[in-house]
Amino acid sequence: MSVTKESYPSKSNPSGYEDLSYKFVMKSSDGKEVSVITYGARIETLSVPDSKGNMADIMLGMRGLDEYMRDGGNHGAVVGRSANRIRHARFSIDGIEYKVTQNDGENNLHSGNPAFQNMFWKGEIISKDETDNCIEASGIAGIPEADGESVELTCLSEDGACGFPGNLEATVIYSWLVDGTLLILYRAVSDKATVFAPTHHAYFNLGGHNSGSVETDLIMINSDRVTLKDETNCNCEKYMDVEGTDFDVRKDTFISQLTTSDDPQMVMSRGIDQNYCIKGYNGSYNFAACVTDPDSGRVMEVYTDMPGIHIYAGNHLGGTDQKGDIPYKPYDAICLEAQMYPNSVNIPEFVSPVIRAGEVKYHACGYKFGIV
Repeated sequence: MSVTKESYPSKSNPSGYEDLSYKFVMKSSDGKEVSVITYGARIETLSVPDSKGNMADIMLGMRGLDEYMRDGGNHGAVVGRSANRIRHARFSIDGIEYKVTQNDGENNLHSGNPAFQNMFWKGEIISKDETDNCIEASGIAGIPEADGESVELTCLSEDGACGFPGNLEATVIYSWLVDGTLLILYRAVSDKATVFAPTHHAYFNLGGHNSGSVETDLIMINSDRVTLKDETNCNCEKYMDVEGTDFDVRKDTFISQLTTSDDPQMVMSRGIDQNYCIKGYNGSYNFAACVTDPDSGRVMEVYTDMPGIHIYAGNHLGGTDQKGDIPYKPYDAICLEAQMYPNSVNIPEFVSPVIRAGEVKYHACGYKFGIV
């Protein structure tokens, strides 16, 4: 496996970000390829074979750096420090209340700005041994070994950024693994107790990024229940069993069931936009979900150590900044965002996203590719 590094300049201001903006292209030993840019630690392209061996880019994205910098959809980005919503944009740690950016009605969504997704990260290439050492240091059981060199990106989220406490040093490693998985390994340490609840906001279309609706693809989620949302689309402390509901995708089910449902939880979001509780969660690297495209034969499985996986079907996709000549439309992608439960910082019953001062915390998400 090999990794290369190249400049990724702005077209409108070519010299404005030349010391910050780079692209890394990482090829696996069996020919899969991913490109990662330093702005938002984003996946720009992701090419994998279909059942006939034909390669296609299955990652929706923008035309270039200028478009990514004005992208409100977080295409391909690492999101945090706190992904998803925080109710009323406030929380308390150790009796101290913190107010964060209100950017989704009365709530906070994906932290605000500056956050992981709108910062330039520093990137470097690391060896297979260094990658495997990081995987071992994570303590997350079940992650296979690296296929070769990897990309490591780092950034500093300063004390007070978006209202969050602590200088938080974050690291993300992208690596192809020997079993065909694209691993995303997160690491963070802060000098104050703070929230660390990242996710990856990849928009997948297994037929190819410009192949249209994913509603005829099949989805299966390893989950018996979802967390419910209040009238502001933010998680409350209630659960719902999926049995007998349109949320039940414990067996292969057409994604259209999640985009055309009249369930009030989906209607408020124009389709699926919900956190599923992963069955058997124990902090190790567990199976969370699977998507299959019957036409191309591509299959993607998702693994994570985190307790939830948020499913979103690109309900609000649109605009003209996308890569390629075909505008994206609602339901042209599926997002499978392994994460802590939304609003978990305010709900003691949920797994806590709080890390203590000096604590080194890791999380992982793996997208494993194969064919039918």
